[in-house]
Amino acid sequence: MIHCPLWGLFLAVFISHAVPLAHLPGYTLVAVCVATSHNLADLAAAALAVALGAALGKVVVFFTSRKIGEAVMGREAEYAKRLFEKISKWGIDLAVVAFAASPLPDDVLYIPLGMAGYDLRRFFVAVLAGKAVLAVILVFFFGELGSLFLDTLGVAGVALTIGLAVLGSVLVARVRWSAVLQAYEAEGAKAALKAAFKSAFSRK
Repeated sequence: MIHCPLWGLFLAVFISHAVPLAHLPGYTLVAVCVATSHNLADLAAAALAVALGAALGKVVVFFTSRKIGEAVMGREAEYAKRLFEKISKWGIDLAVVAFAASPLPDDVLYIPLGMAGYDLRRFFVAVLAGKAVLAVILVFFFGELGSLFLDTLGVAGVALTIGLAVLGSVLVARVRWSAVLQAYEAEGAKAALKAAFKSAFSRK
């Protein structure tokens, strides 16, 4: 049995994902709700609620991307938009799935996609697939190993985990899409990936 109603879990995850770069509170609640739960049906229902809440929250970000793009990403949003216009739809779909399945902030990808007018149906299917993968991993991890995780690491370990997630969020938000676009146009996808990592870790 989980420790909160499914509708509450869904709503909390939805709200945290509808706000750009603010997904951590929702995932923290997931850990609290499913910790020490061993009922397979309850965990599956929780994973479904988390996946749907996260995916629908990102649809809100997608719809409001034109308004929030400049506020969150500044001028880099326009460069990201131009980059995604050059990549095939299947390539973008795979990128959406990969970003959605990661606990890192995926809004840096979704905002320019929304600004570029990417197909909503393709976006929703891809983001739901990725969020489903992440939800299953989170729910079953904390359900089966939550108590062991908390007992072993304690409050300091949980704080460290959250800190690492925040650090990852900061690094992703630092990506200079102008440099990524320039590298992609000059040398292709591999160079663009290197430029993304370099800009995330470089001093500005």
